[in-house]
Amino acid sequence: MESEERILEDRKTDRNDNSILIGRKPSMNYVLAVVTQFNGGLKSVRIKARGNAISKAVDVVEIVKNKFLQDVRYPENRNVTFATEEISNEDGTMSKVSAMQILLNLEESDSVKPVPENIVYVGKKPLMNYVLAVVTQFNNGAKSVAIKARGNSISKAVDVAEIARNRFLKSIKNPSSEKLLINSEELVNEDGTKSKVSSVTIILEKV
Repeated sequence: MESEERILEDRKTDRNDNSILIGRKPSMNYVLAVVTQFNGGLKSVRIKARGNAISKAVDVVEIVKNKFLQDVRYPENRNVTFATEEISNEDGTMSKVSAMQILLNLEESDSVKPVPENIVYVGKKPLMNYVLAVVTQFNNGAKSVAIKARGNSISKAVDVAEIARNRFLKSIKNPSSEKLLINSEELVNEDGTKSKVSSVTIILEKV
Protein backbone atom coordinates (compact mmCIF):
# COMPACT_ATOMS: atom_id res chain seq x y z
CA MET A 1 0.00 0.00 0.00
CA GLU A 2 1.39 3.39 -0.97
CA SER A 3 1.78 5.60 2.08
CA GLU A 4 0.12 8.99 2.43
CA GLU A 5 3.58 10.52 2.92
CA ARG A 6 4.61 9.20 -0.51
CA ILE A 7 1.44 10.60 -2.08
CA LEU A 8 2.20 14.01 -0.56
CA GLU A 9 5.81 13.84 -1.69
CA ASP A 10 5.07 12.99 -5.30
CA ARG A 11 2.09 15.28 -5.82
CA LYS A 12 2.61 17.94 -8.52
CA THR A 13 2.67 21.53 -7.25
CA ASP A 14 2.55 24.91 -8.96
CA ARG A 15 5.96 26.28 -9.92
CA ASN A 16 5.31 29.35 -7.78
CA ASP A 17 4.22 27.35 -4.76
CA ASN A 18 6.56 27.81 -1.79
CA SER A 19 5.59 24.52 -0.13
CA ILE A 20 7.94 21.60 0.54
CA LEU A 21 6.10 18.31 1.11
CA ILE A 22 8.04 15.93 3.38
CA GLY A 23 7.90 12.24 2.52
CA ARG A 24 10.19 9.19 2.38
CA LYS A 25 13.31 10.72 0.84
CA PRO A 26 16.40 11.49 2.99
CA SER A 27 16.23 14.67 5.08
CA MET A 28 18.98 16.37 3.04
CA ASN A 29 16.84 16.18 -0.10
CA TYR A 30 14.27 18.42 1.57
CA VAL A 31 16.95 20.65 3.09
CA LEU A 32 18.28 21.25 -0.42
CA ALA A 33 14.76 22.01 -1.65
CA VAL A 34 14.23 24.60 1.11
CA VAL A 35 17.61 26.25 0.54
CA THR A 36 16.95 26.34 -3.21
CA GLN A 37 13.61 28.09 -2.63
CA PHE A 38 15.23 30.80 -0.49
CA ASN A 39 18.19 31.21 -2.85
CA GLY A 40 15.69 31.64 -5.67
CA GLY A 41 14.40 34.82 -4.05
CA LEU A 42 11.52 33.62 -1.86
CA LYS A 43 11.06 35.28 1.52
CA SER A 44 9.14 32.39 3.06
CA VAL A 45 8.93 28.61 2.64
CA ARG A 46 6.21 26.37 4.04
CA ILE A 47 7.17 22.85 5.12
CA LYS A 48 4.32 20.32 5.26
CA ALA A 49 4.27 16.82 6.74
CA ARG A 50 1.86 14.13 7.95
CA GLY A 51 2.17 11.23 10.36
CA ASN A 52 5.65 9.87 10.92
CA ALA A 53 7.13 12.44 8.52
CA ILE A 54 6.51 15.19 11.09
CA SER A 55 9.72 14.34 12.98
CA LYS A 56 11.68 14.57 9.73
CA ALA A 57 10.12 17.97 8.99
CA VAL A 58 11.43 19.32 12.29
CA ASP A 59 14.90 17.92 11.49
CA VAL A 60 14.80 19.67 8.11
CA VAL A 61 13.99 23.01 9.78
CA GLU A 62 16.86 22.64 12.25
CA ILE A 63 19.42 21.67 9.58
CA VAL A 64 18.39 24.61 7.37
CA LYS A 65 18.63 27.08 10.24
CA ASN A 66 21.84 25.83 11.85
CA LYS A 67 23.92 24.81 8.82
CA PHE A 68 22.82 26.73 5.74
CA LEU A 69 20.67 29.84 6.27
CA GLN A 70 21.51 31.74 9.44
CA ASP A 71 19.12 34.57 8.53
CA VAL A 72 16.05 32.33 8.57
CA ARG A 73 13.95 33.08 11.65
CA TYR A 74 13.21 30.25 14.03
CA PRO A 75 9.68 28.87 13.55
CA GLU A 76 8.62 29.92 17.06
CA ASN A 77 8.65 33.43 15.59
CA ARG A 78 6.50 32.37 12.65
CA ASN A 79 3.32 30.43 12.00
CA VAL A 80 3.42 26.75 12.96
CA THR A 81 0.10 24.94 12.67
CA PHE A 82 -1.03 21.38 13.13
CA ALA A 83 -4.32 19.54 12.79
CA THR A 84 -5.95 16.16 12.22
CA GLU A 85 -6.71 15.32 8.59
CA GLU A 86 -8.90 12.55 7.19
CA ILE A 87 -7.42 10.54 4.33
CA SER A 88 -8.82 7.85 2.02
CA ASN A 89 -7.16 4.42 2.02
CA GLU A 90 -6.84 2.14 -1.00
CA ASP A 91 -9.59 -0.15 0.35
CA GLY A 92 -12.03 2.75 0.45
CA THR A 93 -11.95 3.23 4.22
CA MET A 94 -11.09 6.52 5.90
CA SER A 95 -8.47 7.15 8.57
CA LYS A 96 -7.22 10.15 10.50
CA VAL A 97 -3.62 11.34 10.62
CA SER A 98 -1.88 14.25 12.32
CA ALA A 99 -0.46 16.94 10.04
CA MET A 100 1.89 19.89 10.54
CA GLN A 101 2.86 22.99 8.58
CA ILE A 102 5.97 25.04 9.47
CA LEU A 103 6.46 28.46 7.90
CA LEU A 104 10.07 29.64 7.69
CA ASN A 105 10.51 33.35 7.02
CA LEU A 106 13.35 35.83 6.61
CA GLU A 107 11.45 38.69 8.24
CA GLU A 108 11.22 39.83 11.84
CA SER A 109 8.13 38.86 13.83
CA ASP A 110 6.47 38.59 17.22
CA SER A 111 8.22 37.54 20.42
CA VAL A 112 8.26 33.96 21.65
CA LYS A 113 5.37 32.74 23.77
CA PRO A 114 6.54 31.74 27.28
CA VAL A 115 6.46 28.02 28.12
CA PRO A 116 3.95 27.02 30.84
CA GLU A 117 5.11 25.53 34.14
CA ASN A 118 3.03 22.38 33.53
CA ILE A 119 5.02 20.18 31.16
CA VAL A 120 4.40 16.66 29.82
CA TYR A 121 7.52 15.03 28.35
CA VAL A 122 6.73 12.55 25.56
CA GLY A 123 8.95 9.48 25.23
CA LYS A 124 8.67 5.75 24.58
CA LYS A 125 5.56 4.96 26.65
CA PRO A 126 2.21 4.25 24.93
CA LEU A 127 0.51 7.26 23.35
CA MET A 128 -2.48 7.28 25.69
CA ASN A 129 -0.23 7.55 28.76
CA TYR A 130 0.75 11.06 27.67
CA VAL A 131 -2.79 11.96 26.63
CA LEU A 132 -3.94 11.02 30.14
CA ALA A 133 -1.13 13.09 31.66
CA VAL A 134 -2.20 16.18 29.67
CA VAL A 135 -5.89 15.69 30.51
CA THR A 136 -5.06 15.22 34.20
CA GLN A 137 -3.07 18.47 34.28
CA PHE A 138 -6.03 20.44 32.92
CA ASN A 139 -8.54 18.64 35.16
CA ASN A 140 -6.39 19.61 38.14
CA GLY A 141 -6.79 23.28 37.30
CA ALA A 142 -3.95 24.05 34.87
CA LYS A 143 -4.72 26.85 32.42
CA SER A 144 -2.00 25.77 30.00
CA VAL A 145 0.14 22.66 29.44
CA ALA A 146 3.33 22.27 27.38
CA ILE A 147 3.94 18.99 25.55
CA LYS A 148 7.67 18.45 24.91
CA ALA A 149 9.38 15.84 22.74
CA ARG A 150 12.70 15.15 21.04
CA GLY A 151 13.75 13.25 17.93
CA ASN A 152 11.44 10.43 16.86
CA SER A 153 8.96 11.26 19.64
CA ILE A 154 7.99 14.54 17.96
CA SER A 155 5.33 12.88 15.78
CA LYS A 156 3.86 11.25 18.88
CA ALA A 157 3.73 14.62 20.65
CA VAL A 158 1.57 16.04 17.86
CA ASP A 159 -0.74 13.01 18.13
CA VAL A 160 -0.98 13.55 21.90
CA ALA A 161 -2.01 17.17 21.42
CA GLU A 162 -4.62 16.34 18.79
CA ILE A 163 -6.17 13.43 20.72
CA ALA A 164 -6.30 15.41 23.97
CA ARG A 165 -7.92 18.39 22.25
CA ASN A 166 -10.37 16.53 20.01
CA ARG A 167 -11.52 13.74 22.32
CA PHE A 168 -11.19 14.92 25.90
CA LEU A 169 -10.67 18.67 26.20
CA LYS A 170 -13.15 20.55 24.03
CA SER A 171 -12.35 23.80 25.85
CA ILE A 172 -8.75 23.80 24.61
CA LYS A 173 -7.88 26.37 21.95
CA ASN A 174 -7.05 25.14 18.47
CA PRO A 175 -3.24 24.77 18.58
CA SER A 176 -2.97 26.33 15.13
CA SER A 177 -3.52 29.70 16.81
CA GLU A 178 -0.80 29.06 19.38
CA LYS A 179 2.98 29.05 19.28
CA LEU A 180 4.90 25.86 18.72
CA LEU A 181 8.54 26.10 19.75
CA ILE A 182 11.13 24.28 17.65
CA ASN A 183 14.72 23.93 18.78
CA SER A 184 17.73 21.64 18.89
CA GLU A 185 19.29 20.23 22.06
CA GLU A 186 22.74 18.82 22.72
CA LEU A 187 22.82 15.35 24.27
CA VAL A 188 25.68 13.44 25.87
CA ASN A 189 25.96 9.89 24.49
CA GLU A 190 27.01 6.82 26.49
CA ASP A 191 30.50 6.95 24.94
CA GLY A 192 30.95 10.54 26.10
CA THR A 193 30.45 12.13 22.68
CA LYS A 194 27.83 14.81 22.07
CA SER A 195 25.13 14.99 19.44
CA LYS A 196 22.28 17.36 18.57
CA VAL A 197 18.63 16.33 18.35
CA SER A 198 15.58 18.31 17.26
CA SER A 199 12.94 19.14 19.88
CA VAL A 200 9.47 20.69 19.95
CA THR A 201 7.24 22.22 22.60
CA ILE A 202 3.49 22.36 21.89
CA ILE A 203 1.56 24.76 24.12
CA LEU A 204 -2.12 24.01 24.79
CA GLU A 205 -4.32 26.58 26.52
CA LYS A 206 -7.91 26.74 27.74
CA VAL A 207 -10.24 29.17 26.05
